[in-house]
Amino acid sequence: MSADQLVRPERPATSVVHRARRALGGFDRRMLPVLGTLLTLAIMLGVGQERYSTDRVDFVSMKLLSNLLVDNSYLLVLAVGMTFVILTGGIDLSVGAVVALVGLAIAQMFTAGLPLAVVLVAGVLIGTICGLLIGVMVQVFDIQPFIASLAVMFLARGLANVVSVNSLKIDDPGFSALAAWNITFGEGRTSWRINASMLVALAVLVIAFVVLHHTRFGRSVYGLGAGDQGAAINLMGLRPARTRVWVYTISGTCAGVAGVLFALYTKSGFNLTGIGMELDAIAAVVIGGTLLSGGTGFVLGTGAGVMVYGLIQVLIAREGLDSWWTRVFIGAVLLAFVVLQRVLAVRRR
Repeated sequence: MSADQLVRPERPATSVVHRARRALGGFDRRMLPVLGTLLTLAIMLGVGQERYSTDRVDFVSMKLLSNLLVDNSYLLVLAVGMTFVILTGGIDLSVGAVVALVGLAIAQMFTAGLPLAVVLVAGVLIGTICGLLIGVMVQVFDIQPFIASLAVMFLARGLANVVSVNSLKIDDPGFSALAAWNITFGEGRTSWRINASMLVALAVLVIAFVVLHHTRFGRSVYGLGAGDQGAAINLMGLRPARTRVWVYTISGTCAGVAGVLFALYTKSGFNLTGIGMELDAIAAVVIGGTLLSGGTGFVLGTGAGVMVYGLIQVLIAREGLDSWWTRVFIGAVLLAFVVLQRVLAVRRR
């Protein structure tokens, strides 16, 4: 037997190894945090299915998905806007205060007799103006995003206190009809529904996906997160200055939309609404796989992060634990994802 014949049997195994290496080498490592999010979501759903399903009703169902989206539609919109900002390496701490201000402004505008369409548009524009103010401070006056957004957070919270220090009920017939509108599917315990807030949140998510992944503006957003102050995208003919202002305007607009959705959810406005809501949005974005340093992340991962956040609350309630355990588990999950991001960043360098 020749030496060639002795070596030939090894070739198939070697080729399999090479193919496996090529497959792993072609895998986009930026997807690892998102895969971690999806794995976490799958494990939580599996645990819920095992512990809380009955002979008549499964835990994992369209009703569960519907309830998660209905209860967290405002948070999904906030997190989508926050994704734009964090992708550029920035931060927006004002969104919770903007939600409170929008809710109270809506209540007062209805009291003044303004029509529904005007109130809804004005509520969104309040958020847009707040976001634009942050963007101008960051880009034109070179103020750190943390400081700029913190200033607008105090401004919005102060204006909310000026509007009212008491809870204001929203009882406008048109607004109440919009809040109550839904389409129900199925019957009995397995029934689930689609409401206006859910449709708005999903529409915002889809629009954000298209903008970030299929437009020049989206490429500019990712380019700003590269850490070179926009020099690279400037060489590509893109406009980093305009993009930096726009991402905060988008975040503020999403906060305005979230304020409207939260008002629809609670049918009231209160000056203490939204305290800590900006941290919830940031947590959902990070759990969804977006790096806090910017430049890497996927808005659909943010959607999955919101689902993980909401599912933690559901599991805590099903276990009969105190509500503060929700923060403990969210903190543990967030810490795990921050460590994962750090490991990936070190390996990339």
